[in-house]
Amino acid sequence: MRSHNYFKILFVFLIFGLCSASGVAQLRYGFRLGGDFAATRLTDAEGYSLVNKSGFSGGLILEYQFSKNGFAPDIGLLYGRHNTRLRYENNNPFGFGRNFIDIPIHLKYKFWLKPTHNTVAPLVYAGPTFSFKLDHKGSQPLDTKIFQPTVEVGIGFDIVNFIQITAGYHFGIGNAVKSFDMLPDARITTNGWNLSANLLFDF
Repeated sequence: MRSHNYFKILFVFLIFGLCSASGVAQLRYGFRLGGDFAATRLTDAEGYSLVNKSGFSGGLILEYQFSKNGFAPDIGLLYGRHNTRLRYENNNPFGFGRNFIDIPIHLKYKFWLKPTHNTVAPLVYAGPTFSFKLDHKGSQPLDTKIFQPTVEVGIGFDIVNFIQITAGYHFGIGNAVKSFDMLPDARITTNGWNLSANLLFDF
């Protein structure tokens, strides 16, 4: 799928969010801070392997909480450090782009159980993340695409309607390789785990 089609999808989600800001929804803003645990996969690149390590992400989020049900779409603007390096045989690994601007768009559903209502609510969520690489190739043999979309699913808890703790897994969409010297069939899939804490406030 071409990049402009992803922007169309993002635009549709943004319109949905704006239309949700009605009398039956509560708009909240906040901050997200989390850890990222890369599970990126490399195939068809003989002699090369990936070294996946932990990174982090953080930034701003907006959430609409519907008052009559548990649905709560949100959107974020985050800086992400996705820590994956490339190794050739037994040589030292080198980076090929680890700094990103991430725009996650999630649809959450919170289970407001009577015994814990307004105290703790389990939640599930899913949605795309649009990631834009900030690094340049430099002198490395591997260059990855600037635009790297993923789809994420996860679970978590909403605590006293103020703190959200979530854990999720994201699946890379398509091949993230832009060019790889001497290896035209190489493929990278940008999968990974994350653990995040959200602090949310009313306007």
